[in-house]
Amino acid sequence: MTPVPPPTTFDLGPALALVLAALNIVNILYTWWRTRDQNVETRFRAGSERMDRIDSRLASVEQTLRGAATKEDMHSLRLGLAALEGELREIRAMQAAAAETSKRQDMVLTRVEQFLLERK
Repeated sequence: MTPVPPPTTFDLGPALALVLAALNIVNILYTWWRTRDQNVETRFRAGSERMDRIDSRLASVEQTLRGAATKEDMHSLRLGLAALEGELREIRAMQAAAAETSKRQDMVLTRVEQFLLERK
């Protein structure tokens, strides 16, 4: 005859631990799911704000470039400066001639003064 095993009693400890572990995993998954949505919202809002800043910077750069000188503007400016340089050379030559004339007049006046002083 074989011995009959004693009746087993059901131990709640391991079953309760298993249920608590399952609840813990469910809680972790639920928390991740809820915060994932918030992170997406936060990231979307931050990305939107960043795009707004980039748009305003781009508009500022476009406005600056609209007012910048073009190739034709620079060419006409160079031509104008070349013309001014030519006119300045002419003015310098005229001033030099006027200075020479002034020196001659001073010499003539000095001679006339000396002549008149010696004549007295």
